[in-house]
Amino acid sequence: MRRLAAIVLLIAALTPTLWLREEVRYPKGPAMLRFTRLTTEGVDPRQLGPFKLERAWSISERYGRYGGFSGLIAWGDGRLFTVSDSGQSLEFHAPDASLRTGPIGGIVLSADAGKLGRDLEAATADHATHRVWMGVEFYNKLMRMDYRDGRLQGGRQVRPATMRDWGSNSGPEALARLSDGRFLTIREGFDGILERRRHPALLFAGDPVSNPRAAKAFTFVGPRGYSPTDAAELPDGRVLVLLRRVIWPMPPRFAGAIAIGDPRSIRQGREWPVRVLATWGGALPVDNFEGLAVAPQAAEDPGAPLTVWLISDNNNGVLQKTVLWKLRLDPDRLPNRRGAEMPAEKPLRRRASAPS
Repeated sequence: MRRLAAIVLLIAALTPTLWLREEVRYPKGPAMLRFTRLTTEGVDPRQLGPFKLERAWSISERYGRYGGFSGLIAWGDGRLFTVSDSGQSLEFHAPDASLRTGPIGGIVLSADAGKLGRDLEAATADHATHRVWMGVEFYNKLMRMDYRDGRLQGGRQVRPATMRDWGSNSGPEALARLSDGRFLTIREGFDGILERRRHPALLFAGDPVSNPRAAKAFTFVGPRGYSPTDAAELPDGRVLVLLRRVIWPMPPRFAGAIAIGDPRSIRQGREWPVRVLATWGGALPVDNFEGLAVAPQAAEDPGAPLTVWLISDNNNGVLQKTVLWKLRLDPDRLPNRRGAEMPAEKPLRRRASAPS
């Protein structure tokens, strides 16, 4: 344990640029975003499996007040809503949306809460009621608020006893509301100091804020060395899970993956393995992806390709950036439900090379 701690401290000391942050500035006045198109030439389609990277942008805000995005909701028509680890929200239209309005920024949790109390790391929504649920990592809390005109209002929060031991900086990073009213949340941290695949997870029978005790505890089994950072339900009821891995040595870089799992196979106290669909590293505009959303599907065309959005958390860092991906997903290219769940370690180990 002493040797492990010394190695961690040495790596942290030798890589200050990853943790070098700009001061968080709280918004005054309207948000002013700038989108810069990123090249996707040279992308190896084999990395992305059934996904196609249609477009990618970097996002900056004129006054540097927004960043650190860790949760993402797609309302439809290119309208995206994201929350950050500084307790802020931002709604904006993607730059290729047919109809675009100005971005709307808001404060969800004020600076008075301190860093530990405003670290929003996950977001999900009920599109019918416009209610939004979020995960607060350090305190392992779940919040529910009402969405109105680009901002969040009101709010209730709970600290489920089943999440009490999820750690101070490794808590509810992935959160998804399912169409049947259940909620899935996965811990970012591994289930043990030397563990590299298993993560504690919960499946709530309903709204976790109203009834935090009604939850099944299970174990999410992902690819080795990767941590879940977000999740979203597909129209067929299965769930996409976004994963992230920090690659050493210096300077640290990021690799990512998307896996699929069927909530019908979740059992109390059992492992829930998933199948990895895509992995990426080099030759892509990559950063620390922590937000995933599936755009609503048109009711009149249920078999049409889906739009999947990813957004990165720049940690309000000097050398990182906010990256937005627009992915196209053909449902016919997904594995069938019977074979969708399997241990992910062997396929991923052959493909997960460090980005160059």
